[in-house]
Amino acid sequence: MSETATEPVVEPVADAPVADAVEPAAELGEAGKKALAAERAARKTAEKSAAELLARVQAFEDADKSETEKAAARAEAAEKRAAEAEAKAMRVEVADELNVPKELRKFLTATDEDSLRSQAEELLTAFTAATAASRTTPRPDPTQGAKPASAALPQLTSADADGMTSEQIIAARRAGQFDDLLRIKT
Repeated sequence: MSETATEPVVEPVADAPVADAVEPAAELGEAGKKALAAERAARKTAEKSAAELLARVQAFEDADKSETEKAAARAEAAEKRAAEAEAKAMRVEVADELNVPKELRKFLTATDEDSLRSQAEELLTAFTAATAASRTTPRPDPTQGAKPASAALPQLTSADADGMTSEQIIAARRAGQFDDLLRIKT
């Protein structure tokens, strides 16, 4: 056969990345440092041989497949990639047509065009309603802030209180007419 087997890429297992990155501790001593270095070398050798063995297994599996099976597997993979590309292109086309913001396009997951349009319209409706609600300005609270000068009752003095009955004094106090006299800040 004129085919070449592709070797799978095998990454080494990172059981202890921190231990490999840190220099051996001083308290290990010379013998401990040598043992640690030997263990690391053995690990690298084991990882390399595991990768080679995996590549050989893959080559044997590929050798057992017939040319038809290999071609069918490649065709199936190509069809899957083509279908994914078509679906992505359709999502982009509908999103552009309906002016869906880029940050919302990831939520378009339908597979046919009608469902995709419906999904995009629902998404835009919800997004528009949410942004419109967040853009409203707060209404003023008439109980807060300074009062208009025309609405304020005149402030009374102690001379004014001398000519008033106790009920009038209580009513004026509740209305805030003695606030200046009593040094109450409103």
